[in-house]
Amino acid sequence: MTKMLMKAISIVFHPLMMPTITFLIIHAILPELVHPVGWVLLPFLFITTFLIPLFGVAALKYSGSISSFSLEKREERFLPFFFVTIFYAITTVMFILKIQVNETVGLMLIATTALILVLMLISLFYKISIHAAGVSGVVGFMFMLSLNYPESMIIYALILTIVLSGLVMSSRLYLNAHTPKEILLGCLLGVLVCFGTLYVFD
Repeated sequence: MTKMLMKAISIVFHPLMMPTITFLIIHAILPELVHPVGWVLLPFLFITTFLIPLFGVAALKYSGSISSFSLEKREERFLPFFFVTIFYAITTVMFILKIQVNETVGLMLIATTALILVLMLISLFYKISIHAAGVSGVVGFMFMLSLNYPESMIIYALILTIVLSGLVMSSRLYLNAHTPKEILLGCLLGVLVCFGTLYVFD
């Protein structure tokens, strides 16, 4: 039962879901921040940052380029990461230039794309937890937003995402998907890239 729960947590809070989850949280608490990314555009974000990359990874799986969706083998991670980086970069350009999101949202999209790029490069030499990096990146965003908007309810989102990150990272450890070091490095990378981007440029 516990193993099934941990698998469910890993699936539901998959790294590719993090952009959608981030914008759902912000839209619920600070809707003016993500304007004009309203409810109408959120499905588009979900399609471009989750469904299309997922189909791309599926194509690699069925073509034999990778052995599993979980990308357990470090040497199989570069190609999927490469395609996901391209998908995210295209999405970022579209949201910034075509939809004309505000500067903060644009920086969050840039940071997310940069995080995937860094993960891709690290994976050439070392296996790191993508789940930990993804969910910790959301924590980094919420932390910085809580500093920028102290009178908002973002602090509650920060607490929620910290608890969520703990659950996700615990699930990866329980399932023996990563070592504690791989989890820790992923966590630090996610927070540093996402918090750091907003801190320096916003």
